[in-house]
Amino acid sequence: MKQFLRGLCGLLLLSGVALIAPAPPVSAAEGFNVITSPLPIKIATNPGKTVEAELRIKSQNTKPEGIKVGLMKFKGNGTTGQPDLLDITSKDTFASWVTFSPSQFVAQPGVWNTIKMTIKVPEDASLGYYLAVTFSPSKEPGAPDVTNLKGSAATLVLLDVKTGNEQRKLQLEDFSADHKLFEYVPANFNVKVRNKGNIYIPPVGNIFIMRGDKTVDTLDFNAAGGSVLPDSARVFKMPWDRGFPVFKDRLVDGKPVTDSNGKLKQDLKWNFAEANKFRFGKYTAKLLIAYDDGQRDVPIESTLTFWVIPWKLLLVLLLIVSLVGFGVFILARGAVRKARQGAGKYRRDKS
Repeated sequence: MKQFLRGLCGLLLLSGVALIAPAPPVSAAEGFNVITSPLPIKIATNPGKTVEAELRIKSQNTKPEGIKVGLMKFKGNGTTGQPDLLDITSKDTFASWVTFSPSQFVAQPGVWNTIKMTIKVPEDASLGYYLAVTFSPSKEPGAPDVTNLKGSAATLVLLDVKTGNEQRKLQLEDFSADHKLFEYVPANFNVKVRNKGNIYIPPVGNIFIMRGDKTVDTLDFNAAGGSVLPDSARVFKMPWDRGFPVFKDRLVDGKPVTDSNGKLKQDLKWNFAEANKFRFGKYTAKLLIAYDDGQRDVPIESTLTFWVIPWKLLLVLLLIVSLVGFGVFILARGAVRKARQGAGKYRRDKS
């Protein structure tokens, strides 16, 4: 509440001071600490072809690490888009198509390492294969100073073997906002799409935020290039957080803070450098996305409306206006009373 009142006072005084606290430094993670790139890898090829891709990994620890490369498969985990890694079984013949060079190495601190992945696709392969290239700790012979830490990392590989029988079809199941009324931004949108085909599809597009006939902001839909796997649905969550003021996740030592129910705690930030982005009133969000069905781009459209009403701010302003109005009324009534008394005395003196 104190932060709200400070922000309110600054707004009323048209202060140009930005109330931005520096973010605390992010501490390095403990254990197996690596960065992989790119993520994910998408490969399209034909049956009987051999394809190659380069994977890169960098250790962020202070000592050399022994790393071995492995292979798993993955599927979608619910509608979040998070992968569910699964072990390779005897039925997964595609595992024999894949080799790595090197398959085991020592990663020096802060140095990018390149691994070549070779996939020999047989003639009878078709449609999609969903691989997870894993990096886990290993100790190479003759490397006594190598640090061996617990943990692992993975790079996802989506392999599309084109055979002419691909079916690409996305269906929009939901376009909604978390609420119909927001006190301040962010306004959070949910876009649920289902893959009715037999190959992965990455939808692209925009959400246009409009007030009346004017577009006030544009959001890039699925900027990370996430895909929807066959026979599954995925919910893309997109926040509209460009506004003034704005709720931000509370961070302690670079990590978000949650309450007893696991909900993220947020603080209202008043960055007066963006005071021109004050959000108020009725808005319309127009969704326009598209996907490639193999012949053309197929558009998907939807629209929703929502409100941004800073009701606490309005209540405080109403209270201030009421107090000022009441004060003016008291002063005016006193002035009128004195004027009447003066006029009565004047008439008596004149008579």
